Amino acid sequence: MRIYLAVEDMEPNHWIAWALNLPACFSSAATAADAIAYAPQKITEYFSWLLAHNNLLPAVNEPIEVEVIETFHSFASSEDPEYIVNAFFDDDRRPLEYWDVEIALQLLKWTRQDLLGAIQSMTQEQLTKAISGEARGSVMGILSHIATAENWYFEQLDCGLERAKLSDDPLEKIAIVRANTQEQLVKLIGDKRVTKNCDELWSARKIMRRTLWHERDHAQQIVQLLRGL
Repeated sequence: MRIYLAVEDMEPNHWIAWALNLPACFSSAATAADAIAYAPQKITEYFSWLLAHNNLLPAVNEPIEVEVIETFHSFASSEDPEYIVNAFFDDDRRPLEYWDVEIALQLLKWTRQDLLGAIQSMTQEQLTKAISGEARGSVMGILSHIATAENWYFEQLDCGLERAKLSDDPLEKIAIVRANTQEQLVKLIGDKRVTKNCDELWSARKIMRRTLWHERDHAQQIVQLLRGL
């Protein structure tokens, strides 16, 4: 099985190899070489993740081969030097089709199940406890960040919610934003728009790609944090 990768340095020392034909599948590392090298393992784990949520899916046993078809180097925006411009790949130009959104909606259900499953046994003290080195402060801060980022992605195509209307409670906030995400993805089927914000290009496919990655990545982060709480 050949999987095509697009690679970017999203932040300093944070490279992501995106599996373009496997939504929500990615490999992260401090260098591009390592992100690519880890990709076959992460793809295998991705198929196991799918099976864990739906055991009726066929198992994938064939060898995984990866091929890098595009690399993007981030840069500081000319409009705002503190804003790091992330990748807009050639694949992001493709308008979303019906089955793209159907699959994305199912994957979003599973990433949300993972997220809520990770915190369901946590006490309020654990949820709000300050975590050393965590930019968002606490697990609750991470949940709020997930919702804020997801809504911001959709703002790039004028599909986000008014920020003033978002709840201050992180659990309510992620639910409200996700309801809008589900509604807007359906509306974005066939949308060919490409917009620009601080030199960064956005499309419906890029929004879907980033949304799927972001929640799955942070759900995995919270699982790791929970082991240390």
